[in-house]
Amino acid sequence: MRKLATPVALVAAIAVFGGLFAATGSLLWSPLLAAAAAVGLYLMLDGRTAAQIRDDEYADDADAKVEAAVETARKIRKLSKDVHSPTVRHLLQQSADYVPELLTRVKAAAPNTLYSSASALGAHLQSLLGVVSQYLDIQRNPTFYHDPAALLSGGEAAVQRFTDFTIDSLRLVNQGDLAQYQANLETVAPPKLPQLG
Repeated sequence: MRKLATPVALVAAIAVFGGLFAATGSLLWSPLLAAAAAVGLYLMLDGRTAAQIRDDEYADDADAKVEAAVETARKIRKLSKDVHSPTVRHLLQQSADYVPELLTRVKAAAPNTLYSSASALGAHLQSLLGVVSQYLDIQRNPTFYHDPAALLSGGEAAVQRFTDFTIDSLRLVNQGDLAQYQANLETVAPPKLPQLG
């Protein structure tokens, strides 16, 4: 019935407005009473408690965080196509594939942790996106960097750590060890390239 609340309320508002306007000709009372009737009817049909509304808002916010994380994973996947190293390219594509799957499984197993999981994972993905962008710049312009081979190797290690983290996280969620997963998510350091010198 909740899905019908909005359209039914709008139809009622139009009907009340039309009936009152036809009967009274008032442009003051007709819209006010139509709005009141629509709000009242909506609240009756919606039937949600304040707690349910908060839960729905939480779910919407969590879904937005998930979408932001998945979008960052898509960007990483797109950038991975320009990576020359087959190993790094494969790891990046693997991570980009695992992130949406991980968030889907977290939502199914522990929906009340989805917002925090997607937020933390999104922050790590942003760091990984920075690593990939810098990795590609080093790859394109090695002469601009001191010891580019070491920097690229450091980038590969960072990508490997993130991929390992996503695989471990999927395993923990699958085993139902959500407490360990949450602890790992909070403590994992975002991947970084070595300091440029």
